[in-house]
Amino acid sequence: MKRFLCYLLLMVAAFFLQNNVFAASTLIMTVPNILLILVFSFGFIRGSVDGMLLGFGCGLLTDVFFAGVLGASALIYTVLGYLIGLLGRYYYTEFADMPLILCLISDLVYHLGVFVIMFLLRGQTHFWPYLTGVIVPELLYTAAVAIGLYPLLRRLNTLIEKWEVRKTKSFV
Repeated sequence: MKRFLCYLLLMVAAFFLQNNVFAASTLIMTVPNILLILVFSFGFIRGSVDGMLLGFGCGLLTDVFFAGVLGASALIYTVLGYLIGLLGRYYYTEFADMPLILCLISDLVYHLGVFVIMFLLRGQTHFWPYLTGVIVPELLYTAAVAIGLYPLLRRLNTLIEKWEVRKTKSFV
C-alpha cells in the first residue's frame, strides 16, 4: 500500500513536471517524456508488475487529459512497462548505459504505437514529418533528462524499500 501511494505521488509529480514545468519552457520546442522515464525506470528496477502498474497509471493520466482515444496511451505504457520489466530480470540495473538504451527504445516504441493508433488507423500516413518533427527531438531530450533522472529514481526506490522494511519490522 505504501509503495502504491509512492507510485501515485510519483506519477502526479512526473505529470506535473512534464506538462507544466517543461511545457512552459520556450528553450526547446519539445517536452521530455518524464512519464515514460518513470515507467521504464521502475519497470527495469522492480519488474514487470510494477512497470505495468506505473505504465497503466501514467498512460491513463495522459489519456484523460490529452488523448482523443481513451486507453491508447495506457495500453502502450502498460505493454512497455511489462516488456522493460522482463528485461530487468536479465540485465544489471546499476549502470547507466542499459537504461539509456532502454529509454531510447521505449520512446521510439511509444511513438510508433501512438502513430499507429492515433494517425495510421485514421488514414494519416505522413510518417516522415512526425519522425523529424516530433520523435527525434523528443528522443534526444528524453534521453538527456533520463541520464540525470534514472539515478535519482534508483535512489528513491532504495529509500522506498528501506521505508517498507523499517515499517514492517516495527510491527514484529
